[in-house]
Amino acid sequence: MLIRRAALALRLQATLLFLLSVLLVANPEIATRFLGFTKGQTTAEVIWLMRLLGATLLLPALLAPLVAAFAGERGLRQAASGMAFISLVIGTVSFISPLGFKASTVVTGAVCYIFALFYFYALRGRGRNR
Repeated sequence: MLIRRAALALRLQATLLFLLSVLLVANPEIATRFLGFTKGQTTAEVIWLMRLLGATLLLPALLAPLVAAFAGERGLRQAASGMAFISLVIGTVSFISPLGFKASTVVTGAVCYIFALFYFYALRGRGRNR
């Protein structure tokens, strides 16, 4: 069960990250509006930074399905543990962001916490199946 659950969690998050990275590279203005930036705050540097963030998100989006497909139980367990921790950190940081408490921060934080819970649920399967 651990292998199936962890692989599914990695593939789902990789799909979400891939779609987000394509959106950030192709049209970063949508992401800046979602985050609550005004027209005056959206400078060329912010747009470039959003595109760079999209290109950076391609790395976990492309590596997570490879781990899900080719790693053994130990590799999946380690990848799921790391992604659960990262999801918790990103969810927490989105709630304390300087943008304030907006719908975008709530949605981002909630999605990250849901993925963290999914990873913890996947890791929970290891104890029963020994």
